[in-house]
Amino acid sequence: MKKVIQILNIAVFLGFLMVLAVVSLAVPEDDYSETENRYLAEMPDFSISDWFSGDYSEDLTSWLDDHFAMRTNWISLHTRLELLQGRNEVNDIYIASDRLLELTDEIDYSVVDSSLEAISYLSSLTDTPTYVMLVPTAAEIYSDEVSYTQKKVSQRELITYAYTYLSENSSVQTIDVYSTLYGSREEYIYYRTDHHWTSKGAYLAYILAADTMGYTASTLDKFDVRYASHSFYGSLHSSVLYDGIEADTIEFYLSNTRTVSKVVTDDDGNTSYVSVFDESYLSRKDKYLCYLGENTALTEVVSDSTGGKLLVIKDSYANCFIPFLAENYSEIDIIDLRYLTNPTSYIGDLGDYDAILILYNASNFAEDTNLPKLRLLKN
Repeated sequence: MKKVIQILNIAVFLGFLMVLAVVSLAVPEDDYSETENRYLAEMPDFSISDWFSGDYSEDLTSWLDDHFAMRTNWISLHTRLELLQGRNEVNDIYIASDRLLELTDEIDYSVVDSSLEAISYLSSLTDTPTYVMLVPTAAEIYSDEVSYTQKKVSQRELITYAYTYLSENSSVQTIDVYSTLYGSREEYIYYRTDHHWTSKGAYLAYILAADTMGYTASTLDKFDVRYASHSFYGSLHSSVLYDGIEADTIEFYLSNTRTVSKVVTDDDGNTSYVSVFDESYLSRKDKYLCYLGENTALTEVVSDSTGGKLLVIKDSYANCFIPFLAENYSEIDIIDLRYLTNPTSYIGDLGDYDAILILYNASNFAEDTNLPKLRLLKN
């Protein structure tokens, strides 16, 4: 009887898997997961070479994983089961009591050195003042909330290392926002479910940067704060699909003294001016794109400020920071090196700018391999 029960259990389990497989094949295939905020794997084309190399089976496994019936439900269930077993790290996301944290991987300092050398090279090409701001992520500011059993990589040590290198090897001026952000950690300066800082966090950094960059920061009364959404579940939530953390709020700091616009040029070369806050993204999963829209190689922002022209080389942390800078600069060219093969096609004469700002979050800076493209620039 015991053997019969075991056979029945196996049969039921296999039958369950077969039903899921059939359902997975029968359901129309999606190219994009709005919940996970990413593109899904495509069904691989079969070839003999891929079969023998193992690439086909690997790609097929990825496709099956991405298109398994009720996939998101299984991800959410997996997260709950991990928490029940006392494991707080799921899919490289640490689940703290009131927020999700993306822990920094071990740092490859050869990658960091390549980026620092490229920044130093850039500064050697021009007399235009060049500034670097490396922003610690929430995983650094709230590192005390991470269990001692989890690996902790110090972003503060990375920032100190980078700033020391730049001070000794270039004319670059650095902007250290760590103490300001850590001192404001009880305020809403980082999203709970996303890897970015909030507009409040960016505003605090904007105030701090004024002394170094030489502008007069606009006080809070120069902005009307609009709460655009209270239902933002960001990139970290997409990795674990855990709803035990409160949804985030999107805030727009709308200037009441400046007219700030993003420059849009269509395929026919026609230019128009739109808001730097794209509200169309508020109805989508990745609501953070409401700051400047999709990441592109070049973004242009203009304002009626009497300030000069600024070049920003950045990752997405700069997107909610740029509107504050438009209070003080009338033209801002924003370069995202991830989308550039050759920066010379977008970056003109560095001497045309009044200042250059390189802004990355520290964790991304440690892994980024795009900054060395700056070495392609010529005198």
